[in-house]
Amino acid sequence: MVQPHKPTHIQVFLKNEKGQTHTYEVVSGETVTQFKAKVQNKEGVPANQQRLIHEGKQLDDGKKLEDYGVRNLSTIHLTLRLRGG
Repeated sequence: MVQPHKPTHIQVFLKNEKGQTHTYEVVSGETVTQFKAKVQNKEGVPANQQRLIHEGKQLDDGKKLEDYGVRNLSTIHLTLRLRGG
């Protein structure tokens, strides 16, 4: 009998513009959109104002964190989108 593949839990670090680092637990296959929801809950920054950067690449909604090489103990940088006027 084939065992169902259990999601792998990893820890990633989120560094904000104030230089503060927080730890998040994510699962394999988690999308950028899902991660932004976690960030919104913990940091209080609306998902539509978040700009997430990993290894110099902006993380786009709808893609998976693993698409960008995010792995255990990776650091993701949070910057805020500026509103145009």
